[in-house]
Amino acid sequence: MTRLLLPACLLLLTAPATAAPADSEFLMGSVVKSDKWKMNRVNETEVFTGNVSFRNPHYLLKADHAVYNRARSAWDLDGSVYVLRTFDDSSQVEMTCAKGRYLETAEEAHLVRGGEQVKMTYRGHDGKILKGRSDRALAENKKRLMHFEGAFSVSTENLDMYSIRGLYDDALKTFLFYDSTGVPSGAILSPPAPRAPGASLPAAIGRRDPYNFAITAESMKFFRDSRDIKFYNRVYGWVKDLPPGTAAPVKTR
Repeated sequence: MTRLLLPACLLLLTAPATAAPADSEFLMGSVVKSDKWKMNRVNETEVFTGNVSFRNPHYLLKADHAVYNRARSAWDLDGSVYVLRTFDDSSQVEMTCAKGRYLETAEEAHLVRGGEQVKMTYRGHDGKILKGRSDRALAENKKRLMHFEGAFSVSTENLDMYSIRGLYDDALKTFLFYDSTGVPSGAILSPPAPRAPGASLPAAIGRRDPYNFAITAESMKFFRDSRDIKFYNRVYGWVKDLPPGTAAPVKTR
């Protein structure tokens, strides 16, 4: 099995990269538990119900319900999906969502929101944390890409970034923010970010000592490790110096 792309996804369902050779095996090299298990040989499906969990040295995955379809080589998880992926350098990714699907042949993971958005927390080996949200996410393992759609956001300890669509490229370790966005109510620092032009463009709001800022642009690129940001086209916003000994009231989540 090839290693999944970093922050993002790693995702679920990546642990079962190949179908198990025996009917009773759900995940090679893992401890699998559930309240109920049912095999349908006609439909070539295995159904796991109630407190489903899979654990191996690198993955911990939980869900209320899981189905494996051998004919389609596809896993479907439903209900309170939780994934913890631990890497050899001690970095970790946690993800939660309502539903997920992993296609073994294509090596694609699809995540969908329920009452809450798809949530991601990445903890680097250096202790730095990134938090992300979106309505839908698609991980393409072969291309090492992660696509985000619907109210996409990424937050650090002093920075929030918003757009409708996003792309994580694991080869470059960058997040690309593009397409319009409405900055959530209450997320604007004081003084307010400009409403025009570009009020509906992707936005970055935060603090970089000794100043705070709110900037919009047609697209933005965030570098995961260095925390640098680049803005492209129709760049508009404000940068304000902080008084000595004060800190900007940055929103955290």
